[in-house]
Formats: sequence, structure tokens, C-alpha cells
Amino acid sequence: MNNITKVVKSGLCTGCRACNCEHITFEKNNNGFPSPVVDQSCTNCGECLKQCIYFDENDD
Repeated sequence: MNNITKVVKSGLCTGCRACNCEHITFEKNNNGFPSPVVDQSCTNCGECLKQCIYFDENDD
């Protein structure tokens, strides 16, 4: 998995939308906050992670 789902699963995603990608939409999570949802067409290119202000590839 090389997409924003890593950040969501780690609990660090704030829904800031910096991960802007055509394969990502935002839906409200269980707490009512926006959370990214990656579609089936994602190629796992990692561009969303490069844009994410909370993702640190060294923590991977």
C-alpha cells in the first residue's frame, strides 16, 4: 500500500485535503470529519504521500 490509506490507518489524517489526487474523494468518517477514500483505479504511485504534511517516509 503506497497511498494515503497509510496515514488514515495510522490515525494521523486530519482531512486537510493536501493529498489532492483524482483517485481520492473525501467522505465523513464516524466522527463526522472528512476522511480520504481511495478508489479502485489508484496506481499506488505515492504522490498523495508526498503531498501529505503528516506522512514521514522514515516512519514507514
